[in-house]
Order: sequence, then C-alpha cells, then structure tokens
Amino acid sequence: MRLDGRVSAWVGVDGFTGQSYAGTKYSGASTAGYLRLYPGFDGVAANGLQYGAQAEIRENTETSSTAGASTETLYILRDFGYLGLPQFGLVRFGQQEGALYLNDTGRFESGKEAFDSGGWNGDVQNFFVNASARPIYPWTWSNSTRTTDKIDYITPSFSGLSFAVSFEPNQTGENYAPAVTSTTTNTDLRRNTFEISTSYRAKFDGVGLIVDGGYMNAAAVAYNTTANTQPYQGLSVGSLGATVNYAGFTVGGNTKFGNMNGQFEPNYKGAANAVGWLAGGIYSTGPLSIGGSYFVYDSQGDYSHPTTEGTRRETGAAAGATYILVPGVKLFASYLYGTRHQDGYNFLSGKAGSAENDTTAQVFAIGTWIYW
Repeated sequence: MRLDGRVSAWVGVDGFTGQSYAGTKYSGASTAGYLRLYPGFDGVAANGLQYGAQAEIRENTETSSTAGASTETLYILRDFGYLGLPQFGLVRFGQQEGALYLNDTGRFESGKEAFDSGGWNGDVQNFFVNASARPIYPWTWSNSTRTTDKIDYITPSFSGLSFAVSFEPNQTGENYAPAVTSTTTNTDLRRNTFEISTSYRAKFDGVGLIVDGGYMNAAAVAYNTTANTQPYQGLSVGSLGATVNYAGFTVGGNTKFGNMNGQFEPNYKGAANAVGWLAGGIYSTGPLSIGGSYFVYDSQGDYSHPTTEGTRRETGAAAGATYILVPGVKLFASYLYGTRHQDGYNFLSGKAGSAENDTTAQVFAIGTWIYW
C-alpha cells in the first residue's frame, strides 16, 4: 500500500491578450499551487500473477475569485487496476491513458524528458494564462484522452520492441453509463476509439535511441438535427516520436497528424485536417536539468462560419530548468511564449468575428514540488 503525493507552489509574472477585456482585468503577477494524491498498491501472487491498482486525486480550483477555499473539492482524475504475467504482458482497466500515450516519446513535458514542470502542458500555463490565449498541442497527456474509461493491453519487451493496444467504448468516465451515441446537441465526442502503438528502445556504444509510433481511430457521437449542416467525422490520427540521448544530452521530436480537431476531438465535415510537430532538447547533470521545446500546431479550430473563418495555427516555445534540492524537493524556473491565430474568429468572445483573431501570451515563473 502507498499514498504518494505532492504539493506544488508557484509565483509568476505574465502578460497575455485579453488580460484586460470587457470590464475585467487580470493580475500580471500571481501565486498559485495545488495538492495531488496518488494512492495505490502492487502485488505478486505465488503463481507469478502481478496485480494492483492506482489512482490520481486532484484538487479543484475555487469556483470564483470571491468564493473562498471552501468551494475547492477533490476529484478522481484517473484510476485503474491491472493484471498480468511477465511472459504475457499486462491488462489495465479503468479511467486511464491509452496506447497512444504509453508509447509517445519526444514530447519534452514529462519524465526524463521534462526540463521544467511540463512546458505548455505543465503547471504554469493553467495558472498564469487564460484559456483563450493558451496555445495547445495534441498532447496525449490531456484530459480528453487520459480521463476516459478504457482497456489497455501492454506486451512484454522483445529485444527492445514492445506494443500496446487500447479500446475506449465512449469518451466518458468510468462511472457514466449508459453513454450517449446520438444527440441533437452539438457534441464533439468520440465513440469506439481504438489505439495501437509501438516502441523500440536500444543503446549503441553509449547512445540511447527511442522510436515510437501509433495510430488512433474512432467514430463520432452522431449529431442529428434537421438543420444540421456540420456533422462530425470520425478520427484517424497518426503519431510519431523519437529521441536520441548521449552523455546527458537528449534531443528529439514528436508529430501528430490526421483527421481531428483540437486535442483528439472529432472534426467537422469539410474541415481541414490537423498536423502538429514539436522539437526539443534537454541536458541533465547530477541534480540539474535544463532545456527547451517549440511546437507548431495547425488545425481547423472553430468552424461555425466556414465561409469567413480560416484554419487555426498555434505555436508554443518553452524553456526552463529543474534542480533537485534534496530527495522529495524540486525547484523550477520556467518561461513560456505562445501565439494563436485564426482568421474570422474572435478568441476573446469565443465567436466568429474580425477582431481579436490573434493572441499572444508569455510567462516567467519559479516554483517547487514537495513530493513523497
């Protein structure tokens, strides 16, 4: 049995489009933080069967700036169980990430690739940049993919080569059933999502290599109205990633491409396909890691007025450093710069329009994780 966790605390300065808009002004300097808990257990039976469970419990933010801490609640982001044998692999079931995430290197936002808390997919952007000015990349570690009920199968490694497959019946949490398969409400949700991925890991004379690839296919919840002129399409998305490391240096990249919108959401009929790429690097020596990354993501974006709206382009640059002060304490410094653009779409109002078709955002923050 275990109850891991962490407390995060940050202080930062920021500037972004919409910081003063429609009578509301947001601070350019803030503090922020959260608590997370990770209960779980692992066991091995006498016959070699491996089994266990894991969960991730998070803290909701206050419902408003005047509501106070009493409105904060805890919720379960992920929880899954597993059964497996070393020679046959592992089956996982529950509210969890899928095969595409399990073999998805070159993102430079987590694990040994992380140079800060996660770049544009970490702590900083959520605390210091409003969503309207926050650029996105199709991260596989996103709520649209890691918080849904699914079954994963992960193979053993065969001379450095491994595979994973997953199936997600509906884009819902594990405690929501029966799921909706057709609706008159404009709902961009997946159905019958299948993912497959592979990873190859090797080391040659001190040079480490990781190459990953994957594919996601899904149908869409039907959107049925007599006036419906924008039905959703199913997803068909490819994923590739690679990193090379030597003497503390790691460089690499990642790409996602295919018929989707946003972060693995169904695309509109007639809309443009999406393609994104990311490149990054990190150097680690002792307790210190320093690095950076840059991504470009082209997608359809809003499509409520196809004759006047163009496609969307989002970019994000990140640089930072991590220092392990003592076991259980990490110190971070992080800088983010990002842009969003879509002709004919007003990012601040969230509607079609000729104003506010571009946003920029930048943040510098320092922080810490106290973890156990």
